[in-house]
Amino acid sequence: MNQDFDDLDRALFALPLETPPPGLRESILNATVYAQARAALEPVARPWEAWLAGGALAVAVWLVFVLVADKGFAAALTSSALTVARAFAAPATVLWLGAGGAVAAWLLFFNSLGLRLPLGGARS
Repeated sequence: MNQDFDDLDRALFALPLETPPPGLRESILNATVYAQARAALEPVARPWEAWLAGGALAVAVWLVFVLVADKGFAAALTSSALTVARAFAAPATVLWLGAGGAVAAWLLFFNSLGLRLPLGGARS
C-alpha cells in the first residue's frame, strides 16, 4: 500500500467544493452552542402547570388534615376506597381491562409494522 498520503491529500484538496448556503453557520450554532443558553433561560413549568400543581398540593394537604382531624371522614373514605378496590379486583373487570390492553398492544404492533387500519369514512 501507499504509505505516503501526500498525493491523496492533494487530490482531496483539489476537489471543487460547493459554497455553503447562507446562514448555515448561524443555524448550526443556534442548534448546538446557543441552544443550551436558551434552554437555561426557559421556565421549568408553564403558568397553568404551576397553578395545577399548586391546586393539587392544596387539595392533598386539606385531605390529609381532614383525615387526621375527622375520624368519621377517614372511616368513610377508607370504606369507599375499599369498595373501589374490590370493584377493580372483580374477575369481569380484570378480564375487560386485559382485553382492552391486548387490543391496544395488537394495534400498536400493527402500527409499528407500518400497516394502516381501513377506516370507512376517513378522507385523506
